[in-house]
Amino acid sequence: MTPFTNAPDLALYAVRALMALGILVVTGELLANWRDHAEDGFSGWRLLRQMLERHRGGPLLRFAVSLVSPGRFEGWLYLRGGCAAALLVPTLPAPAVLTALALLFVTDLLVSMRLLFSKEGSDRMVRMINVALLLVALAPGEPHVREAGLAFIALQGCLAYFTAGFWKALGPRWRDGQAVFLVFNTRTNGARPMAAMLARQPWLTRLLSWSVVGVELLFPLALAGGPTVALAFVAWGVVFHATNALVMGLNSFFFAFAATYPAILYCAEHGVRLP
Repeated sequence: MTPFTNAPDLALYAVRALMALGILVVTGELLANWRDHAEDGFSGWRLLRQMLERHRGGPLLRFAVSLVSPGRFEGWLYLRGGCAAALLVPTLPAPAVLTALALLFVTDLLVSMRLLFSKEGSDRMVRMINVALLLVALAPGEPHVREAGLAFIALQGCLAYFTAGFWKALGPRWRDGQAVFLVFNTRTNGARPMAAMLARQPWLTRLLSWSVVGVELLFPLALAGGPTVALAFVAWGVVFHATNALVMGLNSFFFAFAATYPAILYCAEHGVRLP
């Protein structure tokens, strides 16, 4: 028997599950690369502790810093992964959902304070989705709260794409069509075979660069053009983020933005008025 009695509940579960999958992937990556966060690692605890205490000192901060010492930080990661795994269960009782979302919010703040050098836009997206789901979970029996939560997530997703496209359009390398080639040609997130192919096909580089800018700028139309238009934008987003994940290793972006898609599709289908 399905635990979902209506479309908003199903959409909210889809958002929750995709967000949780992304958190599990990121948490697994952090635990797999634990040496980077050890005492003498790339994100060494000793250096970060000195930075936090020197620039933002105070008793309260020193207490907070003590919460993310190496041993405790690893514990928070396991707790974060456990809460994310629990949220994948469709029949999870409402109090357990609320507890898991609250713990995810707390552990997110602790992990963000600990990882000063590895924050991304996907982290902020996950945090906003987490907060929206947490507020909805505080009033599980209110249909207007559910729809407001879905509307907020949908609007946030579309605004994130529009903002990204707007700033890309202001960049000279995006306007002259070289940005995609330059991204693939980087050492950290690039793909040399793809960069070599684009170097031989400058027209394709320009086409890809401007198509990314154009689709991102037009993404809010997903909420105004009806279900078919929304599905087209969502399909582009899946292909775009999946390609970035496979080629550049940006796994967190795939799940963070895909988690907004059920809300976008729901709002496009049911005509929910955005707050």
